[in-house]
Amino acid sequence: MDGGEIKRRAKRKDFLYEIKARFAGQDNYTALAVKDISALGLRVIVARLVKAGDSLGIKMCINGRDIQCKGKVAWVLLLRPCLGSISSFDVGVEFYEMNAEDREFLEELTEK
Repeated sequence: MDGGEIKRRAKRKDFLYEIKARFAGQDNYTALAVKDISALGLRVIVARLVKAGDSLGIKMCINGRDIQCKGKVAWVLLLRPCLGSISSFDVGVEFYEMNAEDREFLEELTEK
């Protein structure tokens, strides 16, 4: 990214909550910090290296609504590590296998 304006396919909303995700090869779900969300995907901070194309199972509870779907890593950026801390990654995830009602709910959430 060159610092110019980024074109988005869907309206995003800052979303400072945690979700649970299970990446391929993991047995358990782990909590991830979410930076923003749209009806098509989300941006999370991950403490392990993942690569574009990796799939993951997603569980989230938003305003009392439980949503489960699958996601695919679309892009990964290394965040600058702080002194003495481990690296973390800014990761874009695209949703798939999400039911229509949950996608509509996310569309309404991001329009507010």
